[in-house]
Amino acid sequence: MRSSDTISSATGYLLLRLANLAGARIEQALLPFRLRGRDLRVLAFVEGEELSQRDLCQRTGLDRTTMVAVIDELERSGHVRRERSSSDRRKQLISVTADGRAILSEALAVLRRTEADFLAPLAEDERRQLHRQLSVLFAAHDPRCQTDETGEPGAAHPAGR
Repeated sequence: MRSSDTISSATGYLLLRLANLAGARIEQALLPFRLRGRDLRVLAFVEGEELSQRDLCQRTGLDRTTMVAVIDELERSGHVRRERSSSDRRKQLISVTADGRAILSEALAVLRRTEADFLAPLAEDERRQLHRQLSVLFAAHDPRCQTDETGEPGAAHPAGR
C-alpha cells in the first residue's frame, strides 16, 4: 500500500479534511454578516453574560492574541462593548450589544442551515449518532476536560456522554 493511501484512508485525515470543508462553508455562509466563525463563537458565548477576555479564551479555545483581535473587530462593528469590571479594574468585561444580538440570531439561523446542508448525505439518526460520537471524542481529548471520580476522561465535561 502506498503511503498516500495509508494517509488518505486514516480516520484522522478524514476528520481533518471534513473540518476544513465544513469551516470553509461556514466562513462563506457568514460573509453577508461580515463575521467569521470565530466572531460568531465569541458573540454566542457573551450573549447571555458578561465575560472577561480570559474567560472567553478558555470557553472558545481562542488564544489571547486572536481574542483581542476578534473583540477589537466586534467592538468596531458595534456588536460588543468592553467595560472595566467594578470588582477588578484590571479586568475587561465583554458584553453583547442589541445589534450584536440581532446579527447573532440571524447568523445562527444561517449556520444551522449550512450545517444541515453539509450533513444532508446522512440520515437524521446518523446525524445524531455522529454528533454523539464526536462529542465523546471531543470530551475525551479537550484539554479542559476533567476526569470524574472513576477517572474516566471527559465524563465531567458538558460535551461528554
